[in-house]
Amino acid sequence: MLLLNVGFYFQLVINGIVYSKMFYSFVVNMKCMKRIILFVGLISAVVNGQATYTSANFASAGDSFFITTPTAAALQLDYEVTGTNFAWDYSALVPDTQETTQWTNPNSSGYKTVWCFLNGFIFNCNTQFNANFNLAAKLSDGLVLQGLGLANVISHLNKTNSALQNKMIGAQVTANGSTVPFVVSYTDPDDIYQFPMTFGATATNPFAINTDLTALGFPVQINATGQRTNEVVGWGTLVTPYGTFANVLKLKSTLVQSTTITANGTPQTTDRTTVSYQWFDPAHKIPVLDVSGDLVNSVWTPTSVRFMDFQRCLNPQAAFAYFPLQPDYDPATSGATVNFVNGSSNYDVSDWNFGDGSPNTSVKSPTHTFTCPGMKMVTLTVTNQFCDPDLTDTITIPIMISDSQNVFTTNVTATSTTLTADRTATGTTYQWLDCNNNNAPILGATNQIFTPSVDGVYAVRLTTNGCIDVSDCIPFTVLSLPEYSTNKVQLLPNPTSGMFEIVGVSPASIQSLTVVDLLGKVVATKPDLTSLAQGVYVVKIKTASELYQIKVIKK
Repeated sequence: MLLLNVGFYFQLVINGIVYSKMFYSFVVNMKCMKRIILFVGLISAVVNGQATYTSANFASAGDSFFITTPTAAALQLDYEVTGTNFAWDYSALVPDTQETTQWTNPNSSGYKTVWCFLNGFIFNCNTQFNANFNLAAKLSDGLVLQGLGLANVISHLNKTNSALQNKMIGAQVTANGSTVPFVVSYTDPDDIYQFPMTFGATATNPFAINTDLTALGFPVQINATGQRTNEVVGWGTLVTPYGTFANVLKLKSTLVQSTTITANGTPQTTDRTTVSYQWFDPAHKIPVLDVSGDLVNSVWTPTSVRFMDFQRCLNPQAAFAYFPLQPDYDPATSGATVNFVNGSSNYDVSDWNFGDGSPNTSVKSPTHTFTCPGMKMVTLTVTNQFCDPDLTDTITIPIMISDSQNVFTTNVTATSTTLTADRTATGTTYQWLDCNNNNAPILGATNQIFTPSVDGVYAVRLTTNGCIDVSDCIPFTVLSLPEYSTNKVQLLPNPTSGMFEIVGVSPASIQSLTVVDLLGKVVATKPDLTSLAQGVYVVKIKTASELYQIKVIKK
């Protein structure tokens, strides 16, 4: 009888958690020696062997994961170090922000019909689409590229036993007040991963993408070419704040890319090399740690660190952007459409208040149509309900809705007998007001043209699409004179700091000159505003045949 004491360390990994136990004192005889040695060897292979990561290990449609970004201090760590049976310890990473990433069915992305149409697949659309794509992932809720607003940007991929290929990108393109769905297909797909992944495996593949948005009315062409080199450069054990991964492969992915964007005939080319390091555990469907950075002059600088995680209670941080950056009211659509991009983090509930009296919405990144021009105070409140109690954060951004076509003009044209509101927008209602009586409505004065019966100062309240505006107060004198004229006469300079000159009428022909404020009070009888406060005044010039009424600004 031969006594043999054998000690080994056995690790069991379940959902990323390592359970360990030390076993001792196996008593064997010579007949059992080979079995014991074989058993120990098998255990050693499980614990310290090189992993293999296959297509079946990677995510499928319907999978979702929590992804955590640590604080900026994470960028100072060494992620290039590698080796065989190596122990990477990044347990010191401090969680900062968190989001959810989802893999979906490309049939539900909203871009299948457009892709089929552009590729001529009219009667066999479903068959062709499903043959090319079986995974989709959102790249961005929205971004701005060369003045174009891109929303709901989604990658369409195909996962096979040998590779994961990015083959098409779909987006909602917004420019010049219109939004259309558009897809960009790779002329040479980007092989993101090769399967199976094993230590020492390498692969280099080119990719190319080329698109022209001119057909959509956007003078932009995008051309990108490059190559991706994947190398499995290490294997061993990885520790992150999520837990310990006892059997990982480390992938180095080098992306060399040249992109030319031609806008309005002017090309601009950008060359860039990025390197990412990703750790894969066969028990998990995405990289459990992903670090990316730029390679410049052979020096790699990490710019982002992300790791797979469980949901955490982190302080929500509200942030959003919008496009177009200068939204303008379009009379053809009776509104100005704005796309909002929710850039918040650490939240699970959104609440949008658009500042125009419309109902709030909980849509993550909504599209809203403003029916009235002017300044709108848009507020986003995000809540992290995973925390107890709930944590919230709020941000408010002013958005100016312009009216370049002057649809909502409040100008009033005065003649010797009438006041006419210049606004002619469909559905507009009018109510004339008595400025000398606290803007009291004038009974029956509800037409676009108003004929005052007595001298006074008048304004008009205009309502279009529920938007209410009030014109300036206009002094009016009931006279049986020809229409007011401003075409021949000018006041120079205007604005003025005091004195002004009357141009366009002979001084000898002027019978009277009065300056009145907007309430109709006479404040001067000479072309001199030096003693008056800053503001807007009306200069009335009477000749034998005409009455001129001209606004002047005292600065």
